[in-house]
Amino acid sequence: MNLFLIGVRGQVAAAERALSGLLERLPFFPGRSVETWSAPSGALVAAWTAHSPEQTGGVPYALAERDRLALFSGRPIRWTGDRDADGRGPIDPRYFIDGPDSSALDGRFVAVRCDDARGELDVITDPVGAYPIYEIEVEEVHWLSNNAELLRDLRGTRELDPAALAAILGGGWSLRGDPVWAGVKRGGAGFAADRLAPLFGAGFDADRAAALLTAATRALADWPGRPNMVPITGGRDSRLVLAAARQAGIAFSATTGGNESSADVRIGRQLAEVAGVEHSLIPDDPHGTLWSDWRRAARVIALTESGTSTLADAAGFPLGPRDGPLPLWHSGQGGEIARSYYGSGDGLDRDALTERLTRLFLGRRPGRSDVLSDHGRELVQEEIGSWVGEQLDAGLAPVDVPDAFYVQRRMGTWAGATHGAVEYVRDTTSPLWSARLLPDLVGLPAAERARHAFHERVLERLAPELADIGFEHSRGAGRLRRRTRQVAGLVRRRLGARSAADSLRSILPEVRDTVLEQPDHPAWPLLDRGRVESLLGSEPAALDTMSRYYAWRLATVFGGLDLEG
Repeated sequence: MNLFLIGVRGQVAAAERALSGLLERLPFFPGRSVETWSAPSGALVAAWTAHSPEQTGGVPYALAERDRLALFSGRPIRWTGDRDADGRGPIDPRYFIDGPDSSALDGRFVAVRCDDARGELDVITDPVGAYPIYEIEVEEVHWLSNNAELLRDLRGTRELDPAALAAILGGGWSLRGDPVWAGVKRGGAGFAADRLAPLFGAGFDADRAAALLTAATRALADWPGRPNMVPITGGRDSRLVLAAARQAGIAFSATTGGNESSADVRIGRQLAEVAGVEHSLIPDDPHGTLWSDWRRAARVIALTESGTSTLADAAGFPLGPRDGPLPLWHSGQGGEIARSYYGSGDGLDRDALTERLTRLFLGRRPGRSDVLSDHGRELVQEEIGSWVGEQLDAGLAPVDVPDAFYVQRRMGTWAGATHGAVEYVRDTTSPLWSARLLPDLVGLPAAERARHAFHERVLERLAPELADIGFEHSRGAGRLRRRTRQVAGLVRRRLGARSAADSLRSILPEVRDTVLEQPDHPAWPLLDRGRVESLLGSEPAALDTMSRYYAWRLATVFGGLDLEG
């Protein structure tokens, strides 16, 4: 990882001071120094720190000359043909310094290049918006960073953004990707409505999709000196990546979160055996977990993610550095785009789509309300309603709006943030979450997407023998169950034979005290106080999965964010 801060017409001393201050609080990058660069004209300043060459296969993340600078972070790849991609060229910062053709780039990354003599400055982000980049204006200086806490520090305030905070408390992530700090905004690319709408139902070629997935996986894995891991579960998405990794001929091993009795581990071992690859369980973090020290976990995630991710998803988030070469994890995230995660919008108008997506985002159902006040819920609904209107105005059919919501308001803003939280110890890639593959992910009619036709047909091309092993859940599995699988394995691994309710028995009262001891916290106007008190006073065994998520989100905001300084 390359943790950086860029200032347009800024002062290099301010950049260095801000980054050095953050490193003193972060439990990562031990012993690493801050490097700086200033354009001779004063147009740009930069400060950065990165993992050591021993951890990155000898790859430097930055190249600084007198008049030119190029730096990047993440894992970029470059498409070199219709079904071919290069993974080595884009991890050399020299690739970016002369102004590459950004239309050929893919992956999860951000890059900055400056040629001061020519007056050129480019910020290049991946086309799907997988890598979060943040920006702010402070006293006529435009600052950019891949860490929002750095920008909050430069602004000098701890004021919160109510819309972002309401979404995080109610739904678990910021709908626009903005952090909780007022004035700090999410930047970067992503498929706009007018680009995305024509892709839905426009056609699907299983042979092409299989070839693209294989090429992307091969390129993403081609980082010499770093090990490749494929995390597999009992679900469909990771199975496709496993098949593509084997088809690509890369050296990799498989890993699964959970204990020996879990379905994910049992199925994962079967898949690895059939695929002929080594399999292991995801090890415990040597520095602790949210279960051993939830307050510390909340503080770390506040520094790394600024509220864009919460403890509800933090079972595998690191609390300290790692030694040795850092692995590349090739995840299945993004496959959900092709299987109607949020259901169908068929027959719904704008208001009905807004109501449906708001309810799903907040986890509301008969017998379970969210934790937001009317005002907090109104902020969320206004944001979703505005987004729905943009999609319909761009020509997207109502039936496809829920899947577009997953692309635009889930992947980049939720998955992008969670991948960022673990970037301090590994690079997470998503071969399925590719600009080149997106037309095939959404190219089938909505009804066929709901039947998982993309997954079935692509797996048939890549590794039909893997289809003979059953999935953890049937096609009728609910949205919450499918989401829970992504973190449940890690939770089971951390807890051993104990249940989540048993583990929460000691933690929940601590969270309750932390929340209720702050009656003037700026989050309260967005919350239903009675609902919060009832939730946090409940017996842990009485809480369903979504209710536990609500509790972890409250713990993140009240226990992690530093509002005092």
